[in-house]
Amino acid sequence: MKKEIGLLIGFLILSACTTRKEIVSTKSECSVSIVPPEDLASNYKAFYSSSYFNINQFADFDKIKNGILMCRWNEGFKDSTFLIVDFDKEFNTVKKTKNSTEAVILSLEEKKSLKNILEILKKESYYQNCVRDHGHASLYILEIRHNNEKIVQYYSPMSHPYEVVTSNANIKLVQDILGIMDRGYYRK
Repeated sequence: MKKEIGLLIGFLILSACTTRKEIVSTKSECSVSIVPPEDLASNYKAFYSSSYFNINQFADFDKIKNGILMCRWNEGFKDSTFLIVDFDKEFNTVKKTKNSTEAVILSLEEKKSLKNILEILKKESYYQNCVRDHGHASLYILEIRHNNEKIVQYYSPMSHPYEVVTSNANIKLVQDILGIMDRGYYRK
């Protein structure tokens, strides 16, 4: 637990040194910045490299041609939870923790929405920062692959991704994906 929190704090310090282009800063006290994909990935890799389970989930996802990975970790929980959608295997969706793997059924409407969004997303990587403290740490990592290439990475190390109010169309599409993934996360 201390290691994860230390890594989160270390990321925040590192991210202050990274050149970023500010996109949004609104009443919600949250901002999203476009960052170089290699900088973003190397920073959240510090979080997930503390667990072989996490390392394996990201490595397995890199073999998927078209799909979505959402990694979620909440303070008080030892392990991360992954929700992974493989578009090329009929939208096969699984929720994985260190000790379990559960199938998740997406509705036809959700599948169509994800497919349509995937076709129009622009390639960008985002870092979200919020100044308001929720009283506990939550971490979200979203990776989206299209045509065997990682096209979107979204990292929110301390807050929920819906905290951002934006006029940026690509971020809104990413938030739509996060909404579908979050609903799938809570499905049994």
